[in-house]
Amino acid sequence: MVSFSDVSTGSADRAVPPLAGLCTYAEACRAGIPVDENVALLRRYNYVERHLVEIAAAHLPRTPEWEVKCALSLHLWLDAEHGSALRKRVAEMREPAPSLDDVPDEALHALLEEAIRADTTIELLTGVYRVVRPELARCLQLHLETTNPLIDHPTCRILRLAWQEELDLIAWGDAALAALTAEEPAALAAQEWEAHLRELLRRAGGIAGDLPVSNASPPPSRWDGGLYEMDAVPRRDARFVDVFNTTAELTNYFRDDSRPGDERVYALIYNRLVEMGVPEWIAPIIFKTRGKPWSYYVDLGRQLWDEARHAMMGEVGLHSLGIPFHRYPVNIESSFTLSTQFTPLEAHALLWWIEQGLMPRKIGKPLEWQIARDHGDVLFTTFQDYDWADEVLHARIGRDWLIPEFGSRAALAAAAQEAWPRWKQARADAASRSKQEPWWPEFLAQRAAP
Repeated sequence: MVSFSDVSTGSADRAVPPLAGLCTYAEACRAGIPVDENVALLRRYNYVERHLVEIAAAHLPRTPEWEVKCALSLHLWLDAEHGSALRKRVAEMREPAPSLDDVPDEALHALLEEAIRADTTIELLTGVYRVVRPELARCLQLHLETTNPLIDHPTCRILRLAWQEELDLIAWGDAALAALTAEEPAALAAQEWEAHLRELLRRAGGIAGDLPVSNASPPPSRWDGGLYEMDAVPRRDARFVDVFNTTAELTNYFRDDSRPGDERVYALIYNRLVEMGVPEWIAPIIFKTRGKPWSYYVDLGRQLWDEARHAMMGEVGLHSLGIPFHRYPVNIESSFTLSTQFTPLEAHALLWWIEQGLMPRKIGKPLEWQIARDHGDVLFTTFQDYDWADEVLHARIGRDWLIPEFGSRAALAAAAQEAWPRWKQARADAASRSKQEPWWPEFLAQRAAP
């Protein structure tokens, strides 16, 4: 006769893994972390994620290194996503949910306020990737090792993804800092800033508040208790030349069906490259717009990252053509004018207006995809396919957040149309910073050379 235990478990060497494969019985029997303590820790992690979003947004335009701009774009969005998941989990565990924007610890707040006040790219990366993120990763790993993996599985799932992505981000930061601190003065500057921030971290007892608290006298601080004022002027490093040069009318080139097909496709690829101005344009909107629901920052962070990906599509496209992406002008006049002369709301309205204009089939994204497809380059066609898909999302993001802000779509359109002539004049004024020497013919000649 077969026993019930035999039926449920099978033979000893073929037992079905118990507990949905999440953990062993021994791991499921540990008490883990009580809910109140769990919530308190998640609030601290969320507070750090929120500030990492702000740090990236505040520094993205002013950071001159293209590669760092690209990484900040991705990491900003990932941090916004992590924060969104943490907020959702806290709301699941306590009703009403505790405030997720209040300062959970003044010493932790002081550390993050100091980190955002980095003066250089080396200080920025040192603070974020050698101090804050490694400590956050330590706390997430310890949390996963301590909480009960069965009864607290929803938390574990969130933290495991965040922890794994933090490790990837830290690895990028280590590699970037190794490149930027090869010379001794740069390495010493990084070491000094790291030591300074680590002392502030010790005064907080770590991000989780679980480490011994330093009683040493506080180090001199750049933070005076006030709000951080971001420098929104976009910058490029020394590889880039003539960044206000607007002589290449790329949009007109690829829309002109009298031009050769290869020139139209090259203009499309270069137009993707120039989209780095859009992350530089969105970052101040994110940083300066306060008091919105967290989903607003997640949506804008996603759009910022998408636009950076588009710029990297252009970078890759030029690489495939054998052209360094920084050889010819990559103009900044759009982000320069919008970030310095328009309010965040005006800049967002103009962004939406442009996105709407990209939808018509005869002049918008469908046409761009058709041009690439007709040229027969599979890579470039795929670029345009995904660029088109992203812009559909971006137009929706604009509608979702701006129409309620203005009261109606008509009012939003009117505001964008009112701002457009002012922006056109501002761009013309910015263009006067360049001698406007034509460079597109040289680009085409290089492509035509054997």
